[in-house]
Amino acid sequence: MIGKQTKGRGFRKLLDYLESREDAKLIGGNMSGRNARELAREFKLSRQLNSDADRVVYHVSLSAAKGDKLDDEKWSEIGDRYMKEMGFDANQFVIFRHHNTDDDHIHIAASRIRMDTGLVVHDSWDYLRSEKVLRQIEQDYELVQVQGSREKLQREQCDFVR
Repeated sequence: MIGKQTKGRGFRKLLDYLESREDAKLIGGNMSGRNARELAREFKLSRQLNSDADRVVYHVSLSAAKGDKLDDEKWSEIGDRYMKEMGFDANQFVIFRHHNTDDDHIHIAASRIRMDTGLVVHDSWDYLRSEKVLRQIEQDYELVQVQGSREKLQREQCDFVR
């Protein structure tokens, strides 16, 4: 499983994108909104808890390996677990599933502002943490083991030396 993370300032454009893709489907999260407008309004609640925070939007796409077949329920479960293990256990988030590429994937849009404290989730070492979380999810769900960036880099360096 591969995870790609970005951070941004505005929810509405991201939510419009997530909702507008052909065959896009809202499959999970912890919010009550059912469309981009409702979700953006709901995300404003966390924004009001910390108006000084700058990059409050967290967007991650999780892509399954070619051989993995996951249904909406399993993807939602994986998305929930990923967010919790990344430290977003008290944050608003929503999970969309897309079918617009060959890769089976989901997108998670989240507020980096915690609803319990108003503080921003720390993002130090988040790429390394994400890879660790994804490797464990692969094992626990018996998914194809994808090579992490460190292993891939080491292999490429070995190939270069030869």
